[in-house]
Amino acid sequence: MALGINQMKGITATPIKERGGMKIIGKCPKCGANVAVGKYGAFCVDKCGMFLTKAMGKDLSEKQVEDLLNGKKILVKNLSSVKDKSKKYDAYLKVKGVSSFTYKKQDGTMTTGYGYDFEMTFPKKKGE
Repeated sequence: MALGINQMKGITATPIKERGGMKIIGKCPKCGANVAVGKYGAFCVDKCGMFLTKAMGKDLSEKQVEDLLNGKKILVKNLSSVKDKSKKYDAYLKVKGVSSFTYKKQDGTMTTGYGYDFEMTFPKKKGE
């Protein structure tokens, strides 16, 4: 299945290919290497630290990651409010850049990596 070639931050996404048991779905927005789908989600094969498995705390499907890599806007449903976790909302997300992150694992070790920065827009509510 060939994808249209789009530009995102100067990186050209490539058609999906199978290589060595890994499914390649695009190019890493940080380093330009291939992004493959593995057991735990999408990742940069050059291990630059770019993770492509979640957005705003929600797991992304392979199709959603592929669309983000191609510069498309995706709909993510049932996101949780930061102030009140019981409040849910839907939002369209589109990549607007890449930034680093650091967090502490349960065992106390620190992990760093890179993730997307998103532009967020909201679907119109019924009656608007």
